[in-house]
Amino acid sequence: MKLKVAGLPIFVIFVVAIATSGCSSSHLKANMTQIKEMYNSIHSMSGTAVLKEGNLNDTVIFTFVKPNKILIWYSTKNKMIVYNGSSGLITSGGKVKKFKEKPFNPFDYGEIINNGKAYVSGNNIIVENSLGKVWLNEKLLPVKIEWKKGVFVKIVNISINGLGDEKIISDLMGGKHKEKANRLVSIGEAEKMVNFSLIVPKYTAGCKFIGAIVSKDIVTLYYGNENSKSLFTVVEAKNISYLENTCGMIVKSKIELNGITVKVGKALGKWDACGFEKDGIGVIVYGNVGSEEIIKIVRSII
Repeated sequence: MKLKVAGLPIFVIFVVAIATSGCSSSHLKANMTQIKEMYNSIHSMSGTAVLKEGNLNDTVIFTFVKPNKILIWYSTKNKMIVYNGSSGLITSGGKVKKFKEKPFNPFDYGEIINNGKAYVSGNNIIVENSLGKVWLNEKLLPVKIEWKKGVFVKIVNISINGLGDEKIISDLMGGKHKEKANRLVSIGEAEKMVNFSLIVPKYTAGCKFIGAIVSKDIVTLYYGNENSKSLFTVVEAKNISYLENTCGMIVKSKIELNGITVKVGKALGKWDACGFEKDGIGVIVYGNVGSEEIIKIVRSII
């Protein structure tokens, strides 16, 4: 969520996820009170899934923030739907269409567990009502969701309550005070918008450059692989302190690479990250490719 807005494995933003898993049915209990408590504890959810809607069958990256903010990026169709709770955008084939009506959110299973009945089946707890079914794992997180209207979701990876979930939706809608969505642009276009030379990695851990988003004086370069599972971002700005605060950088250690001090830790509460300053530009690299790969990416920059 490539569109200059539409090709968007952000995530990302988005999407260092907790793999869903099963366990022996002897450890599972179909307790609706616990199921509802778990659902109510979820403020936001993001991840990767296979989404089937009629003849459509695509791998998607998704984020939703309760009660009704949603982002869905269709990987092979190069299409994105983003809705901020009051208005939305559909981007496809380089065109952008605005809409007002709240879109259907196939990942929010709250209506299914409301007045639903729960039972154990195999390695999952199933909850169903007249609207559909949801399969939950031992952590009471969704594995599959089936809607009676002909929509089926198989979740590949999932993460809940990510610090960056709401921000990505806001960024792609352009924020509260902008009429136009931030666009994915080329590196050359981004440099013109911020008036400084961007630092670009030579090693990308098998990921391809997707595009850049410029928000105020911060540039975010997005990289992803074809199956949308390995993702990382390079965030750059002249103000390193402001950059660390924006990315929620938590420093756990420091290392020296080619004479430059590199801070190692986490970004946005969950992603492996490295931060440093080079030629007066602050840089933070974070993603789900693993800490060793993040360091390799940083090494190729400095």
